[in-house]
Amino acid sequence: MGKKLAAFKTKYQNMPAPVRAALWFTICSFLQRGITMITTPFFTRLLSTEEYGLYSTYLSWESVFVLLITFSLYKAMMNLYVKYEDHDRVLSAICGLELLISGVWAVIGCIFCQPLSQLLKISPTLVCCLFLSFVFSSVLQCWSLDKRYAYDYKKIILVTLVSTIASTLISVLAVCFISPTADMRASTVVCVSAVVGIVLYVAVFRRSRVFFDKKIWLFALGFCIPLLPHYLSEFVLQSSDKIMINYLCGSSDVAIYSIAYAAGSLINLITNAINSSFAPYQYQKISSKAYRLLAKRANQVLLFVAVMLAVIMLFSREIVLIFGGTKYLESVEVIIPICIGVFFNYTFQLFARVQEYYERKLTVVIPSILCAVLNLILNYIFIRLYGYQAAAYTTFFCYALFCLVHYIFYRKVCREILDGEQLYDVKGILLISVGVTAVGAVIMFINNILWLKYSVIAIAVIVAVILHKKVISLVKNILSKE
Repeated sequence: MGKKLAAFKTKYQNMPAPVRAALWFTICSFLQRGITMITTPFFTRLLSTEEYGLYSTYLSWESVFVLLITFSLYKAMMNLYVKYEDHDRVLSAICGLELLISGVWAVIGCIFCQPLSQLLKISPTLVCCLFLSFVFSSVLQCWSLDKRYAYDYKKIILVTLVSTIASTLISVLAVCFISPTADMRASTVVCVSAVVGIVLYVAVFRRSRVFFDKKIWLFALGFCIPLLPHYLSEFVLQSSDKIMINYLCGSSDVAIYSIAYAAGSLINLITNAINSSFAPYQYQKISSKAYRLLAKRANQVLLFVAVMLAVIMLFSREIVLIFGGTKYLESVEVIIPICIGVFFNYTFQLFARVQEYYERKLTVVIPSILCAVLNLILNYIFIRLYGYQAAAYTTFFCYALFCLVHYIFYRKVCREILDGEQLYDVKGILLISVGVTAVGAVIMFINNILWLKYSVIAIAVIVAVILHKKVISLVKNILSKE
């Protein structure tokens, strides 16, 4: 045992800085999301469905306003770091711009909180929390990217975990002992974010003492604003359904749908970790023209994601009982279409990254906008007709269409740049896609026939035990860099 630990320590110490940083960022992501998921059952039981739905709506509005207010300016920092050697100056200037913009909007939001409350269908307190949160979250994004660029994983992990644990723990205590409301939960999170944000602002401005830099500000605005339609389209596909459900059905239905969405999105814990290594891997293999190996690995990753989603779908009832309890049990009906939508959301990224690699920006942005608009239209029509459950099916359909459109543009890139040579095994991808959809349909049929469902689970466990060596080999192949 001691020899194995010594060998592991030696191997870890010999890791290149980027690999070591990627490992710790993945662990940090798991812990951060894990803390959030562990506390979800507490909040679903402490808060009424209406209050939980209000907080879910608040988070959805936060996703869209953070784009409109901050412009995601931190995404321009990588390019600025290439242009300027003084990275501290870039970080300080971007933080200055973010502070100016978010500060102005925070004042406007607090002054007009009453009319905005009626417009957004959330309380005035939540409106104030919404706008104040951007003042402090923006500096954390900029500072975190700076640390990631320098592979300084220790500081970012410390700050991320401390802030996550503090905000979660204080929120649970406040909701439990002071007031079981969405207002109380959001307020405590913003308070912790404010403490962290102020400390980071002081640290950043102390290092460089630069607030305004005309060239840096203009470049950041010119880089990020044109990409806003793409970012907003991603929001529409991922979060707008909760806002529309709140408008058309009410906050209680938002709560039920949010539990289903959280359960269906459990796979993101795994896919985010996979993407941290697989996305760079795709770029490397395209660059080295190792298309056959890339196709093989892509199929293995998709198969792994499909199997994990099948597990989530199979245990959807049990997941809901853990996360929300019996009052959220009806959300089981929509977990399966959400899971299948998540699969197509992951699949389209394979095709989109090829377009990004060859800098085909329009073919990335146009499908995003078209599918987002279609999603809004379908949600408006079918949520009114069939209730909140329709949002899961419209989102699944739009992700499938999104994937198809990106596949068409991917084929166009292959014809124009690669003389028709394919990077992926399209037949294999199609087979896995049809398979996960068919499995979802079967699970939907047996979900309420408990004896049949548990018989299927028992058989699946036996098969997994028999084939465990092949499963382990598959996982190792996915994580390998060959």
